[in-house]
Amino acid sequence: MEKLTVGVNYSASAATVFAGLAFNEWVALGGLLIGLGTFITNLWYKREHLKLQRKEKGHDAN
Repeated sequence: MEKLTVGVNYSASAATVFAGLAFNEWVALGGLLIGLGTFITNLWYKREHLKLQRKEKGHDAN
């Protein structure tokens, strides 16, 4: 029962925070998430590119 009430309280708190955001804050949050997603995607592709380069040169590709 305690887990349920804690979950409901956290959910209600998160909903209150998100409902209180203004439009420009939503846009800023969206931009931050897009930037973070772009960074992670670029990091992954660079890692894969490095693996291919190492494999072509005969090094171990971990």
